[in-house]
Amino acid sequence: MIKLKGLLNYYKFKRILDVGTGNGNFIKIIASLTDEFEEIIGIDEMEVAVSTSSKNFEDDRISFQLMNGYKMNFEDDSFDMVCLSNTLHHLEDVNGLFKEMERVLKPGGIILINEMIANGLDKRQKAHLKIHHFAALIDRTCGDVHHETMIATEVLKLLEDNSGLKITDAWNLRFERPADNSKEEIEWLCATIDRILVKVENHENFDDFVKQGNKIKKYIKKTGFDSATQLVVVLS
Repeated sequence: MIKLKGLLNYYKFKRILDVGTGNGNFIKIIASLTDEFEEIIGIDEMEVAVSTSSKNFEDDRISFQLMNGYKMNFEDDSFDMVCLSNTLHHLEDVNGLFKEMERVLKPGGIILINEMIANGLDKRQKAHLKIHHFAALIDRTCGDVHHETMIATEVLKLLEDNSGLKITDAWNLRFERPADNSKEEIEWLCATIDRILVKVENHENFDDFVKQGNKIKKYIKKTGFDSATQLVVVLS
């Protein structure tokens, strides 16, 4: 986190774009590490994500727009930094998105990637991995694009193959949990499995999915949970 804070405060980015912002979690991280920005815009093609995120921020400099990342309504050279956080594994056309991100990026600006990775995880972090892989399986069953978590070298290779910019820095970022999970948190995580299963409750293989979900619940109750390590990559 110290390295990310140093990057943000050294460059003092004025206009920042977060593509596929979801609930705005990565914007929260950026805003907690620097106050040098003039504007941060988060875009997502899911209306519920935009409406929810808009309610979570009181800073007038931060806003959210309903927009497709492949066809952005921004002029060329609009942003000093363009971010993509935990979205790579949801992309159907990586190259197409990066061309659009690079179009709206100012000359001399950077693209900042933040992506959870599958390697080097401890037992508690593997609980996060299991939940994510299960959610990805269910989404794919429903016809959605949702790949499993990649290892770091796969992420770097994907970026090298699909971006016109060069990787200038990369490091691991971990939000380590010092304390054990509370009973309420474990219950909430197990309920997350049930919420995922709702999407396939009428599927012919529902019983098999339930069995897989129950195995993950058992693992969480035994080992606990911690967030998976993130890989931060700077492209410039």
